[in-house]
Amino acid sequence: MKTRLPLRLTFAAVAFCAGWLPGVSPQTAVADEIRVHLNAQAVVSDTTVLLGSIATVSCHDPRQTKAVEVVDVKLLDITQPSETISQRLVRIRLILAGYKIEDLRMTGADQTVVVFQPPQKLTDAQVEQQALEVLSQAFNVAPEDLRVTLQSGFVQSLSSDIRGMDALELKILPPSRRSLGQVTLSLQLWKDNGLLLTRSAVFDVRRRHRVAVARVSLSREVPINETNVQFENRFLSTEVDELEPNQILGRNVRGMLVSGSVVQMRDLQTTARPNSDMLVRKGDSIQVIAIARQLRTSIRNIEALEDGRLGDRIRMKNRDSGREIVGEVLGPGQAIVRVR
Repeated sequence: MKTRLPLRLTFAAVAFCAGWLPGVSPQTAVADEIRVHLNAQAVVSDTTVLLGSIATVSCHDPRQTKAVEVVDVKLLDITQPSETISQRLVRIRLILAGYKIEDLRMTGADQTVVVFQPPQKLTDAQVEQQALEVLSQAFNVAPEDLRVTLQSGFVQSLSSDIRGMDALELKILPPSRRSLGQVTLSLQLWKDNGLLLTRSAVFDVRRRHRVAVARVSLSREVPINETNVQFENRFLSTEVDELEPNQILGRNVRGMLVSGSVVQMRDLQTTARPNSDMLVRKGDSIQVIAIARQLRTSIRNIEALEDGRLGDRIRMKNRDSGREIVGEVLGPGQAIVRVR
C-alpha cells in the first residue's frame, strides 16, 4: 500500500529543493559576489583614489557595496597629468582589504585613466554664468545675446564656513516672469544632496538688440537717411524696437532726438511728407512683416485694399485665408503689422 504525503509536505519538499524557502540559498556564492565594473576614464578631486570614484560596485548586501566603494586603490602623483589604474591593481587592493578572490567579478575597461582636478570653491563668476544659462532659456535666446551681471558680491555674503566648503552645488531657479534690467533670482546651495540655504541675488540683465542710432541730433525738418543714422548691436536693459532700414529711411522724427539716441517707432511721424509719392497702390501685391513681441516673420501674397504713402495705415487682405488686416506702409510694396 502506497503512502501518500500530504499536499503541503509535498510542496515544501519541492520548494526546499528549488531553494524557495526562506533562509535557504542554493547559490550562496552568488549572493556574496562582488561585481566591479571599471570605467575607462575618471576625474577625481582627492589624491587618494577610492574604488567608487573609478568603478561601479554592486553587491548583494548594500552595506557591503558601500564598504567596497571606499577601498582606497591608489595615491595619485598630482605632478603627473594623469595616471592609469588596471583591473589587476584593483583586484590586488581588494584582496589586501580582506575580500576573497573567488568572490570578485571584474568587468568593464582593462584600465582607468584617472585625472586629478582640485576641488573648486564657488565664485561669483560661476554664479553669473549659471544665471546666464537659466535666463537664456527663460528668454529663449542664445546665451551670447544676453549679459548678466551680479549687482553685489554673492559669495562674500555667505558665512565663512559655507564659503570655505568645496564642491558646493549651485541651483538657480528660473524667474517668475521675463524682464530686463534689475532681476531678482532665487539661488540654492547644496552639499552632498542636502540643501544648505536659499538666498536671493539681484542681477543686471541686458539683451542684445539690433537698433538704429542717431549719428547726429535729428529734427523734424530733416528726413532720416544713411548719413544721420547707423545700425548697430547694443546690449540694453529695456525692450526696444528693432527697426529695419526701410522702416525709417526717408521719414521724419516727431521732435528732437539727440546724437546717440536709439530711434524707435514712437519717435517717427506717422504721416508722410506732403510731397511723398504713393508707395502702395490698391490691388498691389505687397510683402508684410508681422511682429509679435520678440517674434518676427514675413508674410507674402498680401493684397493692398487701398493706396498708401509712407507711414499710412492701410487695409490689406491675405489672399490665402481671405482675412483682412491693417498695417503701416514701410516702403514700396512693403508694410508692417504689429500683433499684440
